[in-house]
Amino acid sequence: MKGAWLLLVLFAASPAVAQTPFDMSGERPPAPAQPIAPPPVQPAPQATPPGGTAPAAGTELPAQPEIRQATAQPAKRYFVPFSELVFSGEYSQRSWSVFLTPEQAAAATELHLGYQNAIVVAPETSRMTVSINGTKVVDQPIAASDKAADTVAIVPPRVLHAGLNDVTISAVQRHRTDCSIQSTYELWTQIDLARTFFSFDGAEAGRWKRVEDLRAIGVDESGATTFNMIVPSMAQAASTAPTVRLGEALALMANMPNQAFEVTEDGSPQAGPGAANVVVGPASEISRVLAMVPVGAQAGPVATLVDDPKLGPSTLVVSGPNWQAIDMAIDDIARQVDRPAGSLRTSLGTRNWRTPDVPMLTGASNLKFFDLGVSTLQFPGRRFRTDFTVGVPSDFYAGAYGQATILLDAAYSQDVLPGSHIDVYVNDNIAATVPITTTGGEILRHLPIKVTMRHFRPGDNNVALEAVLLTQADAVCAPGATGQGGPRFAVFDTSEFVMPDFARVARTPDLAAISGTGFPYGRADYALPLIMDRAQSETVSAGVTLMARMSVAAGRLIGVDSSTAASAVADRNAIFISALSQVPPAVLAQVGVSGNSSSGWGEAVSSIKPNTETTFDEWRKKLRGSGWRGQVSSFEDWMNRTFNISMDSFRVFPGRPPEYTPQGSASLLVAQETSPTAGGTWTLVTAPTASALREGVRTLTQQRTWRQIGGHLTTVDTGDDKVATQPVTHFDFVETQPFSLANYRLIAANWLSANALSYAVVLTVLSILLGLATAGLLGSLGRHK
Repeated sequence: MKGAWLLLVLFAASPAVAQTPFDMSGERPPAPAQPIAPPPVQPAPQATPPGGTAPAAGTELPAQPEIRQATAQPAKRYFVPFSELVFSGEYSQRSWSVFLTPEQAAAATELHLGYQNAIVVAPETSRMTVSINGTKVVDQPIAASDKAADTVAIVPPRVLHAGLNDVTISAVQRHRTDCSIQSTYELWTQIDLARTFFSFDGAEAGRWKRVEDLRAIGVDESGATTFNMIVPSMAQAASTAPTVRLGEALALMANMPNQAFEVTEDGSPQAGPGAANVVVGPASEISRVLAMVPVGAQAGPVATLVDDPKLGPSTLVVSGPNWQAIDMAIDDIARQVDRPAGSLRTSLGTRNWRTPDVPMLTGASNLKFFDLGVSTLQFPGRRFRTDFTVGVPSDFYAGAYGQATILLDAAYSQDVLPGSHIDVYVNDNIAATVPITTTGGEILRHLPIKVTMRHFRPGDNNVALEAVLLTQADAVCAPGATGQGGPRFAVFDTSEFVMPDFARVARTPDLAAISGTGFPYGRADYALPLIMDRAQSETVSAGVTLMARMSVAAGRLIGVDSSTAASAVADRNAIFISALSQVPPAVLAQVGVSGNSSSGWGEAVSSIKPNTETTFDEWRKKLRGSGWRGQVSSFEDWMNRTFNISMDSFRVFPGRPPEYTPQGSASLLVAQETSPTAGGTWTLVTAPTASALREGVRTLTQQRTWRQIGGHLTTVDTGDDKVATQPVTHFDFVETQPFSLANYRLIAANWLSANALSYAVVLTVLSILLGLATAGLLGSLGRHK
């Protein structure tokens, strides 16, 4: 009987077995146990339509739409705050901070990393690591030479926290076959910004619930940050100053390196990563752009986040019954990020694109490498490079004579040969070289390296330390030798950077002071006259973007007065932002720009109109060494390269430069000069058209461009981001410090060092006076016949 039942069971199961394909499920992890399904629910009887009849049995009913429960999409947050991120050389590292809201920090998080590397990078000896708050999240070989690679890593719980989170990406790269120093310049790994982001689980992580959550605006897939400001009453004079002030407060709050503002009277910009929508105006006017005005806006100041069906979730609304109430609402936001005008600034806020914050050196200082973010590191390769950043104030005046010192604690192995050297770069300019002349290895304890300060400029300054190491093993370069061997060089975090006391006096014109610390506008104790066309949204966007960038540089809000006419500025500091055709001729003449520039500027003539300076340089190189003029030119170049002495140093009273006429390729011009009575500083920002002005200012305020402006005049070509500067030939001193003989002595030392002929004249006069005094003294001694 049991055998019969067994035969029946096998017979019944045989069709199912025959239809099952070959499977290796035993090699996969066992599937989790599934819950017992509930009994099927009987379909409800079909309702009879009014006035109709029920469908007959067997009649096929039309398909009904399937109703599914909506699932929350993961919130995406791009976190690379650069327009481009490339790790080059054998060792490279970048660190910055990412601000997260409490909801983002509490959510389950994935880290997505996309990159591609050079074909010569050896994957077996090259690695990339990503650390968050000291916890290593990614550690893998660099192996994406054929196509971009995507890596997804789970961020462990409790690694992220609300507020600033430190992110560090480092790359160790080795060449496949070449052991030379030159081959290290072929190594690179580029991060794909659009494929590198945090993915937060849950919809709440993609929303802002508090105004301070705007610090988490972050960047988009290109590394940019955009604030879309909708001001229905933009053309009214009362709206300009509050709009600019709100833009400055938001820029200081977000503190991203590539921020821009788009100001319109109406519109529906789409919110997304790295973008925020902001509505500003009285309650009676913002009702035109919002589905619902926030509660209380009709009665008092309001600054809140709302979910608008047109503008999207987390739209910031700043409103009130009138503009006075709106100013109060803006003050509540500004109070979180502003600082008093006379307060001492000890650091520059750069954590959102470089950690740690840059220390501000206002005099003699001594900082250890550890405090500057440089850790002890042992290096087994051929070219080692690390860097740190220090800041100097706007009245720094020691470029002609000053020297800083690096007290280097380092070591090199016995494999390192003479001919190796240690180089120091300041803002990508060579500042010092120390050759290695001994064999057998050595431990360097506080080795003094003098670093010229001629390349220092107001604001943050990058100081890079590079060691070029030659060995016999690299000369032989046996197979596989590029990734072998022990440490050759070590740098210790006990090394120190020593800044001496330096002269402090500001100069005008000096555009580098604006880019560094917002000087002189960041120190003004009155509302800065801001002259621009309020009727054009492109001009207002450019004005808000520029003032926001200057506020970030100054570390505080800069009050503006938009009601002052150009003719009424007098001797105050002022900024003029407008298309060239709308700039008053008197302003153009004062800042040294030709009044005929508007006739041809902006036309696409760069291909047919040669650049005078470029052509001159070509002929100069062609005729160098031929004839006595060529020999004089070569001698001038040698003096400039070797001793930093130019012919301008031999001018006693340098005159004003000729009026500048912008070339066809330049799309934006920034010029600065003293006011007619020398009581203030005027800065002009102009372009051929209003649209070119908006795009040009957006390019100008990007981090990579902003720190390049200087001299008394700067032009920007938005096509290739090329920046050209006209050096300052004459300037006026602006006293910023209390009277001090020691400071005046340093000022005189730097001025005489920069003006060799004046120094020679003063030395000659003093020698003559000394001779006369000595002759008079000797004449009064002894017997007289």
